[in-house]
Amino acid sequence: MKYLISKFKCVLYNQTSTLILPNVKYKLENFKNESCIVFSNNTLPFVFDFTPNENVLVVKNGLDVFYFLFPTYLNNETIKISYKNKDLFINLGKYINIMYEGENILNLQNLNLTYSHFEIIDDLCLLYFDGNRNYIIILKDVNILFYGYYDEYNFDQDEKYFMCKLYDSLNHGKVVHIKDKQFESYLVYLDDDELNLKDEFISCVFLDCVLAGNYKYCNELLSDNIKLEDPKNIKLFFEDYDYFYPINCKEFILIKKNTLAGIYKFEIENCKITNITHH
Repeated sequence: MKYLISKFKCVLYNQTSTLILPNVKYKLENFKNESCIVFSNNTLPFVFDFTPNENVLVVKNGLDVFYFLFPTYLNNETIKISYKNKDLFINLGKYINIMYEGENILNLQNLNLTYSHFEIIDDLCLLYFDGNRNYIIILKDVNILFYGYYDEYNFDQDEKYFMCKLYDSLNHGKVVHIKDKQFESYLVYLDDDELNLKDEFISCVFLDCVLAGNYKYCNELLSDNIKLEDPKNIKLFFEDYDYFYPINCKEFILIKKNTLAGIYKFEIENCKITNITHH
């Protein structure tokens, strides 16, 4: 079976128009291997013809084929600011590229962000962006300390807090705290509700925790025979990813920057993960 999953709201057009909603799985039963044009607001149109390109990721799993659609946004600008008496360049196009001291120090997928302003706090440089959600990049010299959305912002004269809601199964929040020239980032739980896990949810919760960096909770989901002495080593088993898609409750497609990071399969017994395989 062939399936289509789009990461943005769009319309497929050939002889007729078909509205595609984001993150919904569509069976491609009525589509032959013919070309369609993908249209959406604020994005460049592109051709979907069942072959991979920069906007289409094709993932095969057994007899099934998954087609993921990704947008290319229209904004394109370059900003130059002065940081420690040196030029820092921010290029906004398909990706966010940051150049400092002649080195490309960051390359991120641009999710329709526009540059807002910057702020220097001692050795730190804070770059602010606007979009559907506020976005910030924090760097110290050529080192990227943090990048991501933030939903709450609190500050006084000498202290700043940024908090990003991860909208995952454990309702994590990621907090950035700046005070007295010091930077720290940590996770919080945004509610006190107990999570009554069932076998079919274990894998999804585990991958949410890997993505959030909550390796201690990940380790608690593993059976005793595969539990690690140092939970942080769990991340070594997984390719870097920024999005995962469930094929079913035990198999998941992991994606990084519109490319396949791997397909992972979980074996679960009595609400504990007994094995994880990567293919």
